Amino acid sequence: MATEQQRKTGDEITVEATVTQEINGDEPVGSHPVVKNGVVVSSATKKPKQSLKLAWLYIFDWYPSHYSKEEIALLKKQDRIILPLICLLFFIKWLDQSNITNAYNSGMKEDLNIKGVEYNLFSTFYNIGYMILEIPSMMIISRPHLARWYLPICETLWSIITFIQCRNHSSQMIFGMRFLMGLFETPAATGSLYILSSWYRADEVFKRAGVWYVSSNIGAAFGGYMQAAAHAGLDGKLGMEGWRWVFIVDGIISLPIAIAGFFLFPGLPTTNPRIWWLKESEQKLAQARMQDDGVRKSGKIGKRMLKRVFTHWHFYFAVVTYTSFQLTTWVGGQMGIWVKSTGQYSVELINILPTGTQLMAIVCGILVPQFVMVYPIWMPVLFSGTILLFSNICLRIWYIPTGMKFATWFLMGFNSCITPMLFPFVHLIMKDDNEAKSFTTGAMMTIGWAFFTWYNVVVFPVTEGPQWTRGFTASICLCVVWVSLFLTGYVLWQRDIRKGLYKNAIEEEENEEILNEKMEHAQADSSHIEEKKK
Repeated sequence: MATEQQRKTGDEITVEATVTQEINGDEPVGSHPVVKNGVVVSSATKKPKQSLKLAWLYIFDWYPSHYSKEEIALLKKQDRIILPLICLLFFIKWLDQSNITNAYNSGMKEDLNIKGVEYNLFSTFYNIGYMILEIPSMMIISRPHLARWYLPICETLWSIITFIQCRNHSSQMIFGMRFLMGLFETPAATGSLYILSSWYRADEVFKRAGVWYVSSNIGAAFGGYMQAAAHAGLDGKLGMEGWRWVFIVDGIISLPIAIAGFFLFPGLPTTNPRIWWLKESEQKLAQARMQDDGVRKSGKIGKRMLKRVFTHWHFYFAVVTYTSFQLTTWVGGQMGIWVKSTGQYSVELINILPTGTQLMAIVCGILVPQFVMVYPIWMPVLFSGTILLFSNICLRIWYIPTGMKFATWFLMGFNSCITPMLFPFVHLIMKDDNEAKSFTTGAMMTIGWAFFTWYNVVVFPVTEGPQWTRGFTASICLCVVWVSLFLTGYVLWQRDIRKGLYKNAIEEEENEEILNEKMEHAQADSSHIEEKKK
């Protein structure tokens, strides 16, 4: 069946006549391409219906058979370069971020005479730096000509700070180092997700986001093993304690990855000049794929963006939901404090046993997001939220068998499922405006960390640990809040889709943008004519 598709004028790519295959029942679906300006952009045929009974098989379907061969080739190239690169970026972020906890539990507390809530303040100063630069960082990443260089530059700077931390001699110096780490690590999380959502379609990004996110858990787990090895093999070498060596080893791992980013990181699909490993036809294909998926190109940062942000429910939903969730996550990384408090384990085991939570997080973070876009997203979110609620209830009770307490801490690894589902979901519901999307995800992190900065000091003071009665009670309440908010947001999104509000809003903004561009051109032409007359 031949069809002629047309699009608006402007910078959008026009569509030539295409041939598509009729789909009748369960007949095989072909891979006929859609061609735009001579570029094969996607499959013209719809994806086959999937049986909910066999939905679990979807976790293996990274390159759907109904895609064109050109699109599959591009996806594979992105998965070989972009995905590993941002996974390594996030890996070293958490490796370099978690080393302070490992060092604290491995002798730094005693060597530097760290007292009271100073340990909590390490996170506080990190969070202050993080929230100061988060929104500006996201605005920078949304600019095609800056996106390619910003992440590698920040990564290099925090790698240098990681080296310097081996010379920590007081709590005050650690406060300063953690503040700088927070500044330079701002683009690593939301920036990585923004990049993923700029190169992968909605039904592709959740899989990759799950793999990306567990790299943080791998980093945290690896840090524990490395601290144990450093304490056993390097303690006393060159006159330095084992916990100091871990900062040096972290820096040695981080800096080469940062340098590689300057040569491999592509920025956005619209970044010019294009990266060396991407052909011109592949760049056009990447741009057209995202345009097909409803993702708009980057525009100006101004009143239009602010109007889009503050007059829609998406911003408020995203910020409050993430903040509520974020406040429940701190305790998941504090299992080492409980293990140490028992007095039954060696320094090596104090560092190794808590990695069970990270290993659980790796498994859950990879598997659970895979089911999004097969099952409604609220189902895996509700499933994960219920397990986290159960874990917090068990820790609130506290007096439970030791084996169950270990299992409860390990189940905290389900925290890793939420971010790779929540952030891509926000990108999905706000894909009509790149700038508003960047601002919103930046605000999610900024406001979330702003609360997190004082929250763990007040609700989870280390002096009350590991039996944080107030903290576990608060986490139970917040689990109920963020799960309820997510379900509400999903219902609102579906309502807007049914009413056509989402599509209408995109068309209105596109028409307004085109009109503004025409007015600017008309004014420029008018000014040019007047100058000639003079």
